[in-house]
Amino acid sequence: MKAVEIKNLDVSINSKEILKNINLELGEGKFLGIVGPNGSGKTTLLRTIIGIIKPTSGSIKIFGSIPFDAIQKGMFGYLPQSQKIELNFPARAIDVVLMGIYSRLGTFKWPSKKDIDRAKEMLSIMDMSGLENEPFGDLSGGQQQRVSIARALINNPRILILDEPSTGIDVVGQEDFYHLLKGLQKKLNLTIIMVSHDIGTVTSYVDEIACLNKTLHYHGSPLGALNDAVIKQLYGKHVDIMMHTDLCEKCKRLHSEQKD
Repeated sequence: MKAVEIKNLDVSINSKEILKNINLELGEGKFLGIVGPNGSGKTTLLRTIIGIIKPTSGSIKIFGSIPFDAIQKGMFGYLPQSQKIELNFPARAIDVVLMGIYSRLGTFKWPSKKDIDRAKEMLSIMDMSGLENEPFGDLSGGQQQRVSIARALINNPRILILDEPSTGIDVVGQEDFYHLLKGLQKKLNLTIIMVSHDIGTVTSYVDEIACLNKTLHYHGSPLGALNDAVIKQLYGKHVDIMMHTDLCEKCKRLHSEQKD
């Protein structure tokens, strides 16, 4: 089944063309990475998929529904680049996760025991058991991201959308984080769309990759995105992408294992 189907999508903001003729399909349960230079329209594409931005032309279907209907059905879990959580605010990790259900609860209603149990379950899935009562501001950057994803998952979405989620996490933490996402994909049969600035690392973990700079220059196998011609189209002919040999071999090995 197609989780996402985008046809002839154009997006202009304040008369400036941001996205042009985007055509993309993504199957259910797949992990898609979106890469490209700064200002290439990656965040705009995510925000258009989830219905925050209205396209100038073209269409988007989410499991056969338009984005507005997909939102009403609770299909999306979304983690934007900037988190609107004041780190000095005295919120515990579990409080932050429960923020994901407030729109469903309504005004002046408190989470039920079932809601709290669900929040604890999501924290457990994110390897955060035992830290439910820790102040959010005292957690490391990687732990805060895990709590934020638990919040995005609490309503049981079908698609998890992440905008550069590994920003501010060190290299070792990034690898652990990507492994965790891969586990979520398999355990929950979750469709994941993730924007990343690191084309070299993300290719090791995603099923498909989309190279975006206003228009799609490539969409397909992650290894294909490392082609010199694709890199030059995406970043310009004067830009070199440094790739370590061991990383390339790791990428090939991981994708070989996924096929077995």
